[in-house]
Amino acid sequence: MSARKAARMQRRADAGRVDYSRECLGRLARILVRCGYSPQALVSDFHDICRPLKEPARRWDPTQPAFLADLPHVIALWNADPKYLNARGVPVALPLRGRAPSLSALIERVLPGEDPGAVAQCLARMQGIRRRGSRYVATGRHLSYRRDIGRAYSLNALLRMLCTVERNLTGARRAAILERSAIHPDFPVSALPAFHRYLKSRGLKFLWSIDTAMRRRETERTRGPRTRLGVELFAFEEPRVAHRRSRRGGGR
Repeated sequence: MSARKAARMQRRADAGRVDYSRECLGRLARILVRCGYSPQALVSDFHDICRPLKEPARRWDPTQPAFLADLPHVIALWNADPKYLNARGVPVALPLRGRAPSLSALIERVLPGEDPGAVAQCLARMQGIRRRGSRYVATGRHLSYRRDIGRAYSLNALLRMLCTVERNLTGARRAAILERSAIHPDFPVSALPAFHRYLKSRGLKFLWSIDTAMRRRETERTRGPRTRLGVELFAFEEPRVAHRRSRRGGGR
């Protein structure tokens, strides 16, 4: 077995050890119980929720989320590493294989052991790269997640959010990490499309600056263990809830 194939198999074996359903449910249950919900009531509620659901047509692939979580870093490096930029700071077109810089060398840095051809096909399906003759060019700084791939990516994002909430809820104050929000309770629905366009534009610029800062630290030759670090942004919409004043003694 080649070293590349062994690395790929080890990576997928490590990813397969994560039981995403148990991780998500476990963290959500601990959060709810910590907030005052009865564990026995949660068991009954979850049974009632799952009973009408149909079995999925496609079985869950536990190796997908970790792979998809790291895939955007290929595009980020391509847009930032001077070795892959021209004099104007624009990502250069890369051959799939050959002397560096190449797309294979870039993929190997982020996803060691993965088949560069298969990764390139995945990036093309996600509209992150396209062919230009015999070379590949980056189409932008982010990837487009289709419905099937998006499901796995969204589950990963859900688990990460639950990890942060549980950590901040149950851990020491000094161990808390970023969990902030800006909520407006009376936003006009007609203004939502324009606001979401504005938020996406500002969010992409913010995340790119954060990614640049993380990349600088990532390249430092520091000793000790290393981990995956990420920052995610998301918006939400929910029906407006009218707050009722409690009545006491029959008063108004």
